[in-house]
Amino acid sequence: MKRRIELAFVPLAEGALVLALGGIGIGLKLPLLFASLGPTAYEQIEKPETKSARPYNILVGHYVGLVSGFVGLFAFHAFHDPVSASAGYLTASRIFASVLACFLTAFSNLLLQASQPAAFSTALIVTLGSYESPRDALTIVLAVFFLTVLGEPLRRKSLQLRERGRQAG
Repeated sequence: MKRRIELAFVPLAEGALVLALGGIGIGLKLPLLFASLGPTAYEQIEKPETKSARPYNILVGHYVGLVSGFVGLFAFHAFHDPVSASAGYLTASRIFASVLACFLTAFSNLLLQASQPAAFSTALIVTLGSYESPRDALTIVLAVFFLTVLGEPLRRKSLQLRERGRQAG
């Protein structure tokens, strides 16, 4: 992709994805923006040729991370543990829940051929208490779905622009 086009398209497309998720979230009264979506949007637009930027990998990868996070919380009875990671304190149960969630995310995504690095972040936002209620799970499901649906045309456009840049260069 020619540098000028890239400097215009990439930030605008990534910003548009974030804006769209934020707007949809306001409409649904759900916090559809969370940390693991940023790297996924980045991959869709800046690394569109990578396997992890494809819809299957985004959907399956993040959903596996979500389920793995909840499995970790259940396995170590960590739902009611205090959450104060920002203050520098985590319970052993939350730490072990996080370890199990990351293990399950890696294993399952490898098994399903759904590599998605940001899925680890999705697992951790569950085990570390940021999103751990049924409503939070729905929020993650919807956010990942909307990001995938809205980001796929932008990913394809990014691929087209890169191909034109290669042909012109």
